[in-house]
Amino acid sequence: MNRRKFLFNSGLPIAIGTIGGANLVAACATKEATSQSLDNWPGVRAQFPLNPGKIHFTQMFLASHPKVVADEIAMHRDHFDSDPIEYWESNFQTAEVKVREAAAKYMGVAEDEIALTDSTTMGLAILYNGLKLKPGDEILTTTHDHYATEKCLEYSTAKNGATLKRVSLYENASTANVDEITSTIRKSIQPATRVVAITWVHSGTGVKLPVREISKVVADANASRAEDKRIYLCVDGVHGFGVDDSSIPDLGCDFFVAGTHKWMFGPRGTGLLWAKKNAAGFLAPTIPAFSWGAYGGWMGLFPGQEPNFTDLHSPGGFHSFEHRWALNKAFDFHMEIGKTRVWERTRDLSTMLKDALAHVTGIKLHTPVDPTLSAGINCFEVTGITPEDWLKRMTAAGIVASTTPYKVVYCRLTPSIVNSEEEVSTVVKTIEGMVV
Repeated sequence: MNRRKFLFNSGLPIAIGTIGGANLVAACATKEATSQSLDNWPGVRAQFPLNPGKIHFTQMFLASHPKVVADEIAMHRDHFDSDPIEYWESNFQTAEVKVREAAAKYMGVAEDEIALTDSTTMGLAILYNGLKLKPGDEILTTTHDHYATEKCLEYSTAKNGATLKRVSLYENASTANVDEITSTIRKSIQPATRVVAITWVHSGTGVKLPVREISKVVADANASRAEDKRIYLCVDGVHGFGVDDSSIPDLGCDFFVAGTHKWMFGPRGTGLLWAKKNAAGFLAPTIPAFSWGAYGGWMGLFPGQEPNFTDLHSPGGFHSFEHRWALNKAFDFHMEIGKTRVWERTRDLSTMLKDALAHVTGIKLHTPVDPTLSAGINCFEVTGITPEDWLKRMTAAGIVASTTPYKVVYCRLTPSIVNSEEEVSTVVKTIEGMVV
C-alpha cells in the first residue's frame, strides 16, 4: 500500500502487467492466500489474484475468482480434460445438488426451489418468457431497469399478448425515499396487473429498492383478489445478491433472479432462478432440463412422479461444467466470512466513498447516501468532464472503474470486500485532482 501511494503521489506511471506478469501476480497471490485468514480484510483480499498494481472498483461487473473457487474450477477442469465422459457420468447426478444445497443455505430457501442458470440474463429470459400470462393481463415495471429486463419483458408480451406498463419510481435518484417508491407502485397497480417486475439495485443510479416494503404493497393488493388474479412480484436481484445479508424469503418476492459471477465472486457463467413454492406453478418451462428427474422422467423411469421446480427450469444442454460445479465454493466462501460482515464492509466502504465525494466541489452524486436505499454501486457526475474522459483518467491513474451502460451515462465506482479504506481515499484524491 505504501509503494502504491508513493507511485500515485509521485505521478509515476503504474505498469499494466503483461500476460506473463499477470501469471506471476496470480502465483504470488495464491501463495499468500494459503497463509491468510478470512477473519481480517487483508486476508480476504489475499484470496484474490487481482493485479496489485491497480485499485479494483469493478468487481460487481465480472468478478475475480477467490482461491477456493479457482481451485475447485481447476480440479473439475483437470478431471474433465483427463476423461470427460467418465467424469461427467460419475458426477452429473450429484455435483449440482451440492451447488443447490450451498445456495439454499446461503439464501435461506429449499434446495428444490432453485434452478441453475448461466447468468442473470438467462434467468430473466426463462422467467419472463415462461410466465403464464394471457391477453388482457398487464406487467408493471419501471423505467430504471437494465436492457436485459426491458427486452425480456418486450419479448414476453409480444408472445402472450399481455401489456407492459413502465413507471418512474423516483423523480431524483439521490433523494429517492421509501414512501415515494411504494406509493408509486401502489397507485400504478390496476385490476389487470398480474406481474410487478423490479430490480433490487439499479446499476444506472445505485438506488436500492425497498423490496420488503414493495412486497407488502403487492400483498395488500392480493388480499382482495382471487387466486387466478394474483399479482406476482419478480426481482432481478443481482446487485443485491452477495451484498445484502437478507434471506430471500424475508424479501417477500415470488421469483428471484441473479447471476453469481458478480458480487458473489462465483465462477464466470453461473447464475440462478428461485421461485416460491406457491408461485412456481405460474411459470412454464422454456429450455428442456437435463436433470435426472426431468430426463429420467422422459425415459419413463419415474412413473407417477412429477418433476420439481429444479427439474423443470434448470436449462439443459452441456455447460461449462467445471464452472457450474464449482459454484458451491463461492457460497461457502461468503458464509465463512459471514453474510453480515460482507454486507457491513461493503456498506461502510460505499458510505465512506459517498460521504467524501459529497464534499468534493464539482461532484454531483446520484446514489442515495442512505445505506438503506443503496448498496455497493455509486454513480455520480464530474462537472466539466464527460464520463468517458473521466474513465480514461482513472485508468491512467491505475484505478479500474466503470461507467453506466444506459442512455444516460454516469461515472460509477463499486467498492467491495477486496478493497480498503486507503484505496477509497486514494480514489477520492484522484478525482479531487481532476476538478481542481
